[in-house]
Amino acid sequence: MSKLHTFLRANIIIAATVLMPITAQAASFDYDQLTLFSTRPIDSNYVLSFFGDVSNNEGYTLINNASSTAPDSGHVSTAKNALPGNSAYYTTGRDASPDSATAGGRSATLESVMGFPNFFKYLEDNNISLSTIGYSYGQKAGLDYRKTLNLGKDELGKDWWATPDSPIEQRIYRANPGDTKSFITFGTTPIITYNNSPIYFAVDNGDTPDFTDNFNVFLGDPKKPNKVTGLSPLESGLADAFLKDVAAAGGLIQEVSEDILKPDQVQTSLVQIDGETYDITYIGFPITIRAVQGSVSVPEPSTTLGFMLLVGGGVVTQIKRHKRSVQ
Repeated sequence: MSKLHTFLRANIIIAATVLMPITAQAASFDYDQLTLFSTRPIDSNYVLSFFGDVSNNEGYTLINNASSTAPDSGHVSTAKNALPGNSAYYTTGRDASPDSATAGGRSATLESVMGFPNFFKYLEDNNISLSTIGYSYGQKAGLDYRKTLNLGKDELGKDWWATPDSPIEQRIYRANPGDTKSFITFGTTPIITYNNSPIYFAVDNGDTPDFTDNFNVFLGDPKKPNKVTGLSPLESGLADAFLKDVAAAGGLIQEVSEDILKPDQVQTSLVQIDGETYDITYIGFPITIRAVQGSVSVPEPSTTLGFMLLVGGGVVTQIKRHKRSVQ
């Protein structure tokens, strides 16, 4: 079976007062092996857990130029047990996909709440189901996908790192300040937004070339969330409840995704964009938003010859190209 080294349900409301924290090592990823970046998941008793299901037109979007000589085709991984092919160059939310025929309304839907007592109570008091709360990320409205998160110059030792004697690959996806954002939505309306650059990605390709032993993580630095302006009274109250809980837990939030790729959570296609052929892949994924303490870092701008690369996009592009090569 091909190697899949990509990393990166639900109206039932579960108790919001569970006090067992999510731990950085809970999913058996050895963060001590990571050297390209120092950011790690932060334990929290305040966790919103989302899942992006591709069968519901959710997930994150990966984009690669299909030409291996193009500047936005992505590097070839040198990690042990890595899938052959180029790594993805761009990543954005499902709603921000450049393929309007397959784009969705959000990247993920809220599944469960731990902590966040004010936010949870507001949901209950107003008969708001978890499934109306969404998450997404990517380039801001009016900007094309080339402005989204990317690998910069795709330079070994700066933007990514891997060696033939280790199954670990690490990447840093960046965007120019102000070009991208993450946001929490109520229905289709963003109510909370925050800067999401950079995003750190790592994959442990496991002991075999089979994708089933791959473990993928991506995460961000702690960020300060902001309330979107111009909300209705109901939307404004929900955003205020969220921010009140974040303030009580430390004032910042962190995105963390830890997962093994599921074959039924991958959708691929080839699309013509500006006269060139691009691989576009949608990946289903879990992601948590944790209220944490910490410090806010100033993001570095991307310097990619006008191109921005997407988180994890290369991984899935490798899947697609490998499949095409054996058909």
